Amino acid sequence: MNPATPQLPTEAQISQTIAFIKRRFNHPNMAKPINRSVKEGYTEAIRILAEGITDPRLIDGPTTVQGRAIADMAIDYLKGGRSQHVLINVPLKA
Repeated sequence: MNPATPQLPTEAQISQTIAFIKRRFNHPNMAKPINRSVKEGYTEAIRILAEGITDPRLIDGPTTVQGRAIADMAIDYLKGGRSQHVLINVPLKA
């Protein structure tokens, strides 16, 4: 495979990524106000992945820079420019 060619995720990988993100909502720190931006970013990321959105202009929801960045990462993931690992492992603050 040419390293310059993006590897697009399969439907199965996208479904798995959505499941991983949904599990992150169960982390005890996700409910803390300090992690609101991560929660809103992941909420939008699930919508992006489920609907196959690849146009950043269609991001709707995140009001914080971090939330928007997570949504952008979801689009990058769909385009093959970001790994699943990076998307699902945004750090939570304690």
